[in-house]
Amino acid sequence: MKLKILSLLILIFIVFGNLTAYSQSRTVKGIVTSGSTNFPLAFANVSIKYTPYGVSTNFDGSYEIRLQESETTLIFSYQGFKTQEVVVTKSEINIVLQEDITKLDEVVLIGYGSSSRKDLTGSIGSLKSKDLDAVRVTSVDEFVQGRVSGVVLTQTSGQPGGASSIRIRGTSSILAGNEPLYVIDGVIVESSNSMQSSGIADGPPINAMSNINPADIKSIDVLKDASATAIYGSRGASGVIIIKTKRGHNGEVKVDFDSYLGVQTVNKKLKLLNGAQFAHYINEANYNAGMPRLYTDPTAFGEGTDWQDELFREAIIQNYNFSARGGNENVKYALSGSYLGQEGVVQGTDFNRMSFRANLDFKLSENVSLENTANISRINFNTVNTEGSTGLGRGSFVSRTYDFSPLLPVVTENGDYTKANYMVDNNGSFVNTIENSNFVGGTALVNPLAEIALNESKGKNTRLMNNLVLKWELRKNLHFKSSLGVDLLFNDESVFRTVQLDFSPSRQANALRAKQLSSNWVNESTLRYTNTFNNKHNLNSFVGFSAQQFEVDNLSGIALGFPVENFGTDNIGLGEQPTIGSGLTKSALLSYFGRASYTYAGKYIITLTGRYDGFSGFGENNKYEFFPSAALAWNISDEGFMEDSSVFSHLKLRLGYGEVGNSALGAYSSLSRYRKSIHYFGGEPAPGFIPSSAANADLKWEVSQQYNAGLDMSFFDSKLGITIDVYNKKTEDLLLNLPTPLQTGYSIATINAGNVENRGIEASLDGKIFTGEQFEWSANVAVSYNENEITNLAGLDQISTGAGVNVIDGWQRLVEGGEIGAFFGYVSDGIAQLDDNISSIPHFLTETLVPGERKYKDLNGDGVINADDRTFIGNPNPEYSFGISNTFRYKAFDLNLFIQGVYGNEIVNFNRYNIEALDGRSNVTLEAFSNRWTPNNPSNTFTRAATGQRVARFSDHFVEDGSYLRLKSITLGYSVPASYMTKTGINRMRFYVTGKNLFTLSDYSGVDPEVSVGGQDNNLSAGGDFGSYPSTQTLLFGLNFNF
Repeated sequence: MKLKILSLLILIFIVFGNLTAYSQSRTVKGIVTSGSTNFPLAFANVSIKYTPYGVSTNFDGSYEIRLQESETTLIFSYQGFKTQEVVVTKSEINIVLQEDITKLDEVVLIGYGSSSRKDLTGSIGSLKSKDLDAVRVTSVDEFVQGRVSGVVLTQTSGQPGGASSIRIRGTSSILAGNEPLYVIDGVIVESSNSMQSSGIADGPPINAMSNINPADIKSIDVLKDASATAIYGSRGASGVIIIKTKRGHNGEVKVDFDSYLGVQTVNKKLKLLNGAQFAHYINEANYNAGMPRLYTDPTAFGEGTDWQDELFREAIIQNYNFSARGGNENVKYALSGSYLGQEGVVQGTDFNRMSFRANLDFKLSENVSLENTANISRINFNTVNTEGSTGLGRGSFVSRTYDFSPLLPVVTENGDYTKANYMVDNNGSFVNTIENSNFVGGTALVNPLAEIALNESKGKNTRLMNNLVLKWELRKNLHFKSSLGVDLLFNDESVFRTVQLDFSPSRQANALRAKQLSSNWVNESTLRYTNTFNNKHNLNSFVGFSAQQFEVDNLSGIALGFPVENFGTDNIGLGEQPTIGSGLTKSALLSYFGRASYTYAGKYIITLTGRYDGFSGFGENNKYEFFPSAALAWNISDEGFMEDSSVFSHLKLRLGYGEVGNSALGAYSSLSRYRKSIHYFGGEPAPGFIPSSAANADLKWEVSQQYNAGLDMSFFDSKLGITIDVYNKKTEDLLLNLPTPLQTGYSIATINAGNVENRGIEASLDGKIFTGEQFEWSANVAVSYNENEITNLAGLDQISTGAGVNVIDGWQRLVEGGEIGAFFGYVSDGIAQLDDNISSIPHFLTETLVPGERKYKDLNGDGVINADDRTFIGNPNPEYSFGISNTFRYKAFDLNLFIQGVYGNEIVNFNRYNIEALDGRSNVTLEAFSNRWTPNNPSNTFTRAATGQRVARFSDHFVEDGSYLRLKSITLGYSVPASYMTKTGINRMRFYVTGKNLFTLSDYSGVDPEVSVGGQDNNLSAGGDFGSYPSTQTLLFGLNFNF
């Protein structure tokens, strides 16, 4: 595309430079418009056939061009539209260009270069401007959800700016990262959400892509198979997402403005007991436990406090984008600025982003050009804990609204916030359950509204991304390119927790402050040779060198016991026990790479790629690795025997194989590491260090070997396009942290052990269903199937994972033949009934089973229930993912509907572990209480109510179907007719209304089926829901215009 623009600029210069040299000429003028929208096309190309001369249309689509008498034909072209040739017979020619359905000439970014889709040998999914401009998202990664086959995006938190998790062709690693590599305007950027935060603020980390303004994006290309990603070698195992931003052009300045304002509400709330119902429940639970009933008239408490209503709110979201693009033959520019302000639906949360971008292109001489791409952004955010931690008083704010008694007010009559361990007696007075043994119920968690009002958890980060590129045409077919890129990220976070919220005398106010600077420098140079021989043989090749350095420098402070709390984190030195910490981490990557693509007669294509990477983080014996790939493509439809085919417009077969690596682990994982420790000798403390992990000089990359076979087809004059890919991805030498024998002196060692395999099929469909003068209907469908299997675990029987969620350890397990993240627990066998022979029912030896309690299956048949009766009870990995987009245009109206979903996965609803316990401590769901076991209602699903009864075991009772289908977005737009805009100076004006997440079809009983308790960077806690920040329903009203 850049060569095309450069050529066009040169042609325009020649045209204008030679106009005076011709005397016998004529002038032709007219307007070029779009056949689908009837709007003028600005910057369309109008050229004279068989000459290098041409012009571009103005903002109103008008053009004027001078022809000589011998020049008889004009060519009209515009990206995404069919080219038209018109014989000149009059002085005014108005042209209507129709959209080009075929994608054969579409330019696709393939890593260190580009290719037409016809010449593509790898599996690459693409989103272009027309796909992106119709969508309103707050983060760039949201674009790919459901729109690219083989890509599964999970919005792990609904918190503004919250993280998401992307898996391309499944989960391939246990310990190392599974997130794709991001390349933005040629710069490899940091994509780990953990780098966006110093880690002290409550709630999930900020999304790594949240610094990028989505309105700046021109195209997104997703490299999926190893033959496409091998050019990125050790970082290509999880796929690559290449993002290109908008740049300037030669011509008048084009100014765009887009804004929207909207409101967000919680998608769903749980149905819990109100005040009267809760009082009745406590009475029954106490009675069944042999304790006195507390309330003589439960109905007197009425509705009570709805803690969900207190925590959640209607939240405002607003966004403003401004851009200006233009230039001349020597300098082109694209400038943009944006502001996003988003309140969270949970009180105390918000996200604000300001970003500025300047893309500049300079033509220094006929052969040398310089490009600079700069983006700076500033984010400010306030968070609360919605990550499901279970330390006393620190549980998720959302889950606390499920636990808290509806008998308790948010604020007492004297204006104080209700504290932990409160209950209400029969007279409505407060009782401290720690001090009064007759009141054993009540939650120990802190009032979430009090924490929001009195505590502080906030952060800000500033990110600068810049890439300077020098291009030098050494010869006609030989091009040199060198770039220097940097990605700098500065975080500043602070947390303050008051002492006012708990009875416990051991509690102290505490303050934390952390600052972190992350830097990523990369220098890359390539030398490219391209040539065509005898009009049949085409060679496109290059070699390159890359050096990259990463550094993370952090400083933190924490203090306990503040005599006064007025200063919060602004003066940590007031604390009685200040502690200072700091750290510095460095790593480097050195690479040599190259690619050669040969095409014969436009029909047969072979691509060979190789990259040799060296990474400082691996062992001394394995710092370097070579990653090769090879791919073939055959354009069958170009064969002579297909000339008369009435079925295929295009048919291509692709075959590819490649090897790629995964180096996403700690910079010092191959070295011996030590931790601070204190031992006592003679009663005196002796601080020192003890070993924590053993060195491994043989530590090396995880390597994924991937086979891919693809078929590209189009039918009905390219109105229908179908792409199908089948793949098999085998990952070997998995990176694992395994315990070591005690006699070694180390607790763990990082080693290479185990293999995992992902197999699947992907299909995408592009169709222009109906095209008329006033009505159009187009559709896109993306469907994927993936199955995951651990094929080798280095001789280990199992690895227990999923620790520490709701005080449940080992709720996930890795075994050979299983899937990564599979749930492991007991199998529920219903509820013990009065007429059961209780003594014959298998149960835990340390417990006595009574009617109304849950039974579990004795899977090994030994007559007792113990850890040996656990088995696999669910899988968080969806088998199928899909997205369906429909776009309709009728006159000046446009309508876009996007449906997205997954099928075949399960969710552990940890919220039910508390709110179905019926143990007299937490509130419960209306369903559980209404259908609880009683002698008169022998339920086989929910237990009896009994204060202080045993905690349930982790079982399939808490595992639910996670499949869902969601109306992700719907947008209705109206474009003001161009005839109304002629005197305003505005080229186009469009009003639109957008609804997001308006409808979800799912059997999941929780708030949102799109959950992951571990967030992006935790591969082993996917599919758990414990107080997750809910997704939102959003209604936006927007305006877009340009001039």
